[in-house]
Amino acid sequence: MTTTRTTAPTTTATTEPTPTTKPTPSTRRRPRAAGRTAALATAALLLSATTTACDGGPFSGPEHLSADCAVVLDGSGSGLDSDAGFRAKEKLQATLPAFLTDKKCKYLSYAPITSASEASSCQVARIDIDPDADKRPEREGLWKQTRVLAGAGAEKMLKCARDRQPGSDVLGGLARAADVPRADGTFHVLVISDFDQSDPDFRLSRYELVTQPERDTAVEELVDGRGLPDLPDTTVYRVGFAMRGGKTNPERVEQMQQFWQQLLEKEVKVDVDDGYGA
Repeated sequence: MTTTRTTAPTTTATTEPTPTTKPTPSTRRRPRAAGRTAALATAALLLSATTTACDGGPFSGPEHLSADCAVVLDGSGSGLDSDAGFRAKEKLQATLPAFLTDKKCKYLSYAPITSASEASSCQVARIDIDPDADKRPEREGLWKQTRVLAGAGAEKMLKCARDRQPGSDVLGGLARAADVPRADGTFHVLVISDFDQSDPDFRLSRYELVTQPERDTAVEELVDGRGLPDLPDTTVYRVGFAMRGGKTNPERVEQMQQFWQQLLEKEVKVDVDDGYGA
């Protein structure tokens, strides 16, 4: 028997040429998008650094002071540094350093309270506590030195007020403070006084202050002929208010409080703060 072997035909696979893939638009833009992302990241980093600098971070320069301040000092006999007075010098020394620090005072001006405060010859030059000409980066040491000088100027003004025409023209002292140079922003005025207005034309102790009409009369007669100090955007910090060596009774203190509240807040239109204590 003859066996016939059939051989299957061999099929040769033909490879079709693979078409060249053109880059899609997104593929072409990828390098440019990466560059944009890097640029945005850099911008964000710079913005963060700028913000940190403005917030007092590691890239910021030294802090500088900016506020305008004044201290008004009562040279009357009621401010004696004894049991007979409210101890003006002691209160000045106790409160001025904290006041200068708390309010970040750059400039401190001085005004006297005498029997005729506006006409007083007492003068002490305004001091710059944070002079721009001093370029040292560490400012705290500079401020410590200049605040000592500021305190010495205040004591000099108090001594002059006591030596020359001692009296208690408080409103005139505020008028002197209103005349000093100042920039925009809140003006901080520290007043060391018992606020017992007493000058040749007006003595508060002679007025009854029990009723509103009585206080109105006292305010009108005090302001008449002298006007009101121009103190916009001002806060007055009172130290020693209504203290006269224990001679002022609680009822009179309350009456004086109402009188000065009316005069300062409603007439002069300043804010009043007793946060530095009696």
